[in-house]
Amino acid sequence: MHILITSAASATARVIADSFADNHKIRLTDLSHNADGKMIANDLDDGSLTDDLVSGVDAIINVGFEGQTGTDTALMDYHTRCIYNLLYAAAGANVSRFINISTLRLYENHEENLVVTERWRTDPSAEDVAILGAHMTEAVCKEFARDRLIDVVNIRFGWPFVETISPDSSQTAATSHGLIAATVNESLLIDLLEPWQDVHVQSPVKHQRFITNTAAKLFPNLADRLV
Repeated sequence: MHILITSAASATARVIADSFADNHKIRLTDLSHNADGKMIANDLDDGSLTDDLVSGVDAIINVGFEGQTGTDTALMDYHTRCIYNLLYAAAGANVSRFINISTLRLYENHEENLVVTERWRTDPSAEDVAILGAHMTEAVCKEFARDRLIDVVNIRFGWPFVETISPDSSQTAATSHGLIAATVNESLLIDLLEPWQDVHVQSPVKHQRFITNTAAKLFPNLADRLV
């Protein structure tokens, strides 16, 4: 597949791109002040440059959480206007799938004994712009999916991201790099019943905070790595 990965300078994008390099044709992009090397500098404005960026792409992997840094104003602009422009161009180019990398930190203020599923509404604090930005990106993506302009898989990953994790880890919501890459890869391949699909993913640990039943059903190849 021909895949566009946004916020390519971020740690999350590097985890995904490194694992995909041998199996997919990867196009990397980031904002002009971040892009380097083989990345395409693009500020996701409304216009021909963004149209060209998504031309010929089968799927987009968007780092919707911790992909960017900057002022509060700049981050909110990115997670709303820029993401809208990206999705609008993708829909116009008939991109078949948009995978948004979000976070289970949207629920971090909930008590840990609550059984949080994909049906729970996110309720982020406005004081943390990174979390609020992830929420706003989800909102923009959902509108495009509900209008049936593009299929979206919205993956909320547990935190922190770690290279490896043991079952008796004291971290209750961590996700391993390998599981991140494998989940995104499976998200490219599954058949969706609806144009919008939330899915919660974290590595299994002794005191696991979030259930991953939906992920195990959607991605049977990963079932033994999720529950």
